[in-house]
Amino acid sequence: MHKLKNIIRLVLVILLVISLYAFASSRYSTRKLKSISITFTDYSDPLISEKNVNKLLIQNNDSLKNLNIENLDLNKTELRLVQNAMIRDAEVSVSLDGWLKVVVQPRKPIARIMGKTNAYLDQDNLIMPLSKEHTANVPLIYGYRENVQDKTFDLINFIKEDELLKASFTQVVFDKIDEVTLSVRAFDFKVKLGKVEKLDHKMMNYKAFLAKMQKDNGLSEIKSIDLRFDNQVVVIKK
Repeated sequence: MHKLKNIIRLVLVILLVISLYAFASSRYSTRKLKSISITFTDYSDPLISEKNVNKLLIQNNDSLKNLNIENLDLNKTELRLVQNAMIRDAEVSVSLDGWLKVVVQPRKPIARIMGKTNAYLDQDNLIMPLSKEHTANVPLIYGYRENVQDKTFDLINFIKEDELLKASFTQVVFDKIDEVTLSVRAFDFKVKLGKVEKLDHKMMNYKAFLAKMQKDNGLSEIKSIDLRFDNQVVVIKK
């Protein structure tokens, strides 16, 4: 008799667990989305707005609010976001209190290509289209060809890592033999860099020369600075 009571008790416990699970599943299947939270990992150059991210989210739905959570495919939603040319990555999740949480990592331009190709070069060394919503303040690239893309990427990243160089150079011009001339923001002289190589050495010479000329107030008299030679800086005055 005691053994039978234990079996009956075990069966009742199992039935109770099944009932609770069914109840929880039923409640989850009818749970509605309350609202949407959109966050960007970087707000410095917003090439896509929260408004347009929201439009991507509600494709095929007039609104995501009050949509059953069970009917929301998070993987497809993420895929729809990352297919946008302005988005590098995205994570979509639903919180326990019914919020759809979207974290967007935008693509970040590091240079703008001018000419036949009118586009951006991004942080992954990929070409990306211009944004209809925002123009990024990045150096301009002239004379771009596919064979100089890696050189452009290396040069722009080198310049970005140095605050003085970043503040100085506004344009990069490639000639027909892939040599580079740089334009300077505050002055009208040009810097002849030559091939994109030995950048540490060339820029060390440039900064040393710049510091000396600024001390002597002589920068306004310069037409061009040539860094193509290993152990000297060649200057042409106006």
